[in-house]
Amino acid sequence: MASWREIDRVRKSPKTFKPLAAQLLKQSNGTWWDYAERFLRDVSQYRLPELNARQAEYLLKLRDDKATHYTIRGGFSVAILIKNCFEARLDLSNDEDIEFITSLHNSGRPFVTGRQLGWFIRICKELGEVEGYI
Repeated sequence: MASWREIDRVRKSPKTFKPLAAQLLKQSNGTWWDYAERFLRDVSQYRLPELNARQAEYLLKLRDDKATHYTIRGGFSVAILIKNCFEARLDLSNDEDIEFITSLHNSGRPFVTGRQLGWFIRICKELGEVEGYI
């Protein structure tokens, strides 16, 4: 989550928020849900000199959700963790977690998105792949 300092900096600078929104819109390849896509399009063409705090916070949340993580805190390789979690998936207590790890493994991707990161770390902790303090 973005800090208040970053939210405030972004909301006051059209030279920052307009290109960021345009980049996220271009980067998505049509994978945003309708509201987010409309929001990004509007912000990239925004005429006022500032966003409000909630708009800037939402823009930065969308940015963080699209971020890709190849390693997690402590330098752990996401690709190796996906493989290890997939092999131990039947030890998970939740069917949704098993489906999530299976889909990550089957995708062949060596990363997780910012949106998936918290869920992935929780599963890694449950399976003992990373320590609880990570």
